[in-house]
Amino acid sequence: MNFLRPACVFSVLCFAPLAVAQNAPLPAVPVVLSELKPALALVKGALSLSVTSAQPLTKDQWDAIATLHPKHLSFNENALDDAGMSQLVGLDPITVGINKSLLTGVGVAKFGEMKSLTGISAMHIVKPTPEAKAALANHPTVESFATDGAFCMEVVTAPNLRSVNLKHSAADDKFVALLANHPSLESVRLWPKGGAWITDAAIAPLTTIPKLKKLTIDLSVLSYEGGLKLLKKIPNLETLEFHEAAISEEDLTKLKADLPKVKLTFTPMTPEYRAQWNAWMAKK
Repeated sequence: MNFLRPACVFSVLCFAPLAVAQNAPLPAVPVVLSELKPALALVKGALSLSVTSAQPLTKDQWDAIATLHPKHLSFNENALDDAGMSQLVGLDPITVGINKSLLTGVGVAKFGEMKSLTGISAMHIVKPTPEAKAALANHPTVESFATDGAFCMEVVTAPNLRSVNLKHSAADDKFVALLANHPSLESVRLWPKGGAWITDAAIAPLTTIPKLKKLTIDLSVLSYEGGLKLLKKIPNLETLEFHEAAISEEDLTKLKADLPKVKLTFTPMTPEYRAQWNAWMAKK
C-alpha cells in the first residue's frame, strides 16, 4: 500500500536540514515533522527515524514520513495510536520501537501485517494486549523483543525469536516461564531493576531452551541449590553474566565447576540495593 499523495505534494513540501552527528549522507526532513523532534540515522544501510509527540501523528506527518522511506522507526509519548498503525504497515518496517503510546490491542494486531518486521521494543507501557495474541504469538519474522511491562508480551512465543530483553517488571518469574522450551531463542537478558521479580524459580524454564547461548541476569538474589545448579542442563550455553547480583562465593564456585567451558562474569550487588531487594521481597 502506498500512503504518498499525488506527485503535486512534492512541490509543496518544504524541507529543512536535520543536524545529525554522523558522516553518512541523510535526507532532509520535511518541515511538517520539525515539531516532532525528529532524529535520523543509518542502520545497516537503512534509514532510522525517531519522532516524539504529545499528540498522535497527523495524516500530513505520516505522508511526510513516507517520503523518507524509513525502515527503523521509534515513536515516543503519544505519537503512535491505533490509526497510525495502519499507516505504519504501509512503510513495511524492519524494527519498531514504542516508548509510551495510545495503542490498544486493536492497533497492536497490525504487527501481524508487517511482513519485514524483525524487532519490537515496547517501553513504559504496562497494559497487556491479549486481543493481539494471534498476531504476536506466532509472528513469523520477529527475531528480537524488548519490553519493561506486559505490553506485547505475547510475542515471546514467536517461533523465530532469537533475542529477548525483559526489563523492570517484565523480568518476572511468571513471564520468564513463557520462554520455556522456546525452539529458537539464543539470548535472554533479565534486568529486574526496581523490584524482586526474579527469583530462583526463573532458572528452571530457562534450562529448557535448547539453543540458548547467552544468559544475563542482573540485580537478583540467586542460590545454587535453589536453581543455579540447573544451569548445567543448558546444552549450548556459552556466556553467563550476573551483573550486580547476590550469589554467595561458595555457590559461585560450585557454578563455575559445573560450567567449565562457559564464559562466566559476575559483579556483586551493592549492600544498598540488597536492602531494597529485601524490602521488596518482604512485600511479595
